[in-house]
Amino acid sequence: MDNHSAGQKLLHSFKVVQASCFPMEIISQEKRLEWSDSFAKSKYRQDIKKLKDSAMLLVLSQNCDIACSNDCLDSSVELVVCKKIKSKDVSPASSFVHSVRKLPFEYDGNWFEANVDYILTVDKADLLETLSERLKFEPLSLAPLFARTVPIWRANRYNRSALPDEFNNKFFPLLRGEKGNEGFLDQLAEVSKPDCSESYASFIRAFYYWLDTDEEVDSYRFEFFALVKDDVSNEILSSIQEVIEQMADELVAVAGYDDDSEIYAGREKDTTVAYLTRLKRFNLDSHSLSNDDDDLGPEDC
Repeated sequence: MDNHSAGQKLLHSFKVVQASCFPMEIISQEKRLEWSDSFAKSKYRQDIKKLKDSAMLLVLSQNCDIACSNDCLDSSVELVVCKKIKSKDVSPASSFVHSVRKLPFEYDGNWFEANVDYILTVDKADLLETLSERLKFEPLSLAPLFARTVPIWRANRYNRSALPDEFNNKFFPLLRGEKGNEGFLDQLAEVSKPDCSESYASFIRAFYYWLDTDEEVDSYRFEFFALVKDDVSNEILSSIQEVIEQMADELVAVAGYDDDSEIYAGREKDTTVAYLTRLKRFNLDSHSLSNDDDDLGPEDC
């Protein structure tokens, strides 16, 4: 593979792929400190305490980026330093990409935590040379449940849209439920559940919203819409619409906002791209992943 790029060699010869990982202890302290200069926050650079032997390095870059045929066009690989944590410190608020800053995962009975503050940008040729110095190198593979959270976590760091705090404070208690009360998200999960013959966990592909402003104001106009799979029955589609309409009515009653929704749910074949582009997709990836459903909605809408 002499004519191949460093990235291609990493992917094909060393099996360095997205969501693969390797222990920090195989990297010399000198090299760790050298790589630490790529930390976004200067206070973490040259700090060996952030680069302990017990930590794990997790590959964030997509396979197509790693295997670029021209190293000059895409010369680096993103790795994130994941510190080892105790199982009791695994936070539900970070699990299944609920948080865009931290991501816990388990490997071989041990828990680790990725953090956006500790992302390294490592030159492909440098990483290739470093791994080549190992007499025997084989990356570690995460269990499928954790491996599929990595690309979603990476994407959410770049593509998340933040709702105003004022809106969140009124909406999330209704969506998630509070004080032992069932939230509308649980109700949606129940009415959109297919029978056991299907390979997916919900007829809802994605949930969208529109706000008249992203600013912190006292009142909002809003829209809600659920994009639903084409094979959903009329009965289930109607039930999904009813739950979302009830949620919208409750938000109006609690917060005094104005509901401008035209339709609360629609099949993919009946929904135009033009309609979806004026809306924003609400991030419910953590809920889908935690229920073992990796169908996270359209990627380009």
